[in-house]
Amino acid sequence: MEKRVILLVEDNARDEALTLRALKKCNIMSQVVVARDAVEALDYIFATGAYLGRDIHTMPQFVLLDLKLPRGDGLQVLKRIRADKRTKRLPVVIFTSSREEEDLVKSYDLGANSFVKKPVSPEQFLDATKQLGLYWLGQNQVAKILIIDQHEVLRTGVKKTLDEPVGTKEFGEASSGLEALKLVRDRDWDVAVLALTLGGRGGLEVLKEMKRIRPTLPVLIFTEQAEEHYAHRAFRAGASGFISKGSSCAELVKAVNKVMKGGRYVSAAFAERLVDPHSAIDNPHQALSHREFEVMRLIASGKTVGEIAALLSLSDKTISTYRARLLEKMEMKSNADLTHYAIQNKLVN
Repeated sequence: MEKRVILLVEDNARDEALTLRALKKCNIMSQVVVARDAVEALDYIFATGAYLGRDIHTMPQFVLLDLKLPRGDGLQVLKRIRADKRTKRLPVVIFTSSREEEDLVKSYDLGANSFVKKPVSPEQFLDATKQLGLYWLGQNQVAKILIIDQHEVLRTGVKKTLDEPVGTKEFGEASSGLEALKLVRDRDWDVAVLALTLGGRGGLEVLKEMKRIRPTLPVLIFTEQAEEHYAHRAFRAGASGFISKGSSCAELVKAVNKVMKGGRYVSAAFAERLVDPHSAIDNPHQALSHREFEVMRLIASGKTVGEIAALLSLSDKTISTYRARLLEKMEMKSNADLTHYAIQNKLVN
């Protein structure tokens, strides 16, 4: 991913030098791109002209924008930024020597996030610029999101939904439990979005291992599996939220943001069932351990003992033991009974 930057739009050589000096004190000198007129600024933002080929999905963390510029002015630049859906939420700070009240009003009317008048004194200028840099960098940290699903098209859709404003998120992708666990070991993530069906190891087993590696990592379960059968089990395994793949894009964004901030998320309908004493779910499979539950689902999906052992990296004897236990707990006699029950309760696709 391209390194994140501050875009400084400034034509005054003295002010540019002072701004760069102040930002250097914040240890972010390498993150500053300078545009010296309105056209150059727009070319950078929209990857045109001299910046043709730049990844437009990687936006600056914020724009520090002067109003008085060659080849246009700052207000025209701001208007273009706010008119494009890709950049309408890009933070823009007006940093100007203008003392005109009209400029302040127009800037806020066009959607500026802040309007700061440049101090005359070099010392005050340096201090003001440093504070701006620290504040906006602190406000606009890049969220690191790990998406775990066996289907590439779904991972792409989730990325597109969550990457708003465009370029403000950094994504990792895994199509299997093994890939996911490697990525979790290798780096920190702000949140993981995890499917329960991964082709090999079950999502709940992967969840437990992820939480063992990174106990504080928020994990949102994003699945087609029935909420009433899986949400309780997922929360017991360490999930921070549970949402259906049939949910709206807006609800997915809301769920990710909530768990990323340390909260928990379930649908409104399921939340009502949790607090309603008359809606308690008391199905036999709720008494199964995570491993027994996974073995039951795999049996119901038509897998043999040998195939299940290979998928879960266990011996045939261990799988047979799990099968015997779950048959006893479920008060059933055969694989056919388990399969019928799992289909009837929507525990398998």
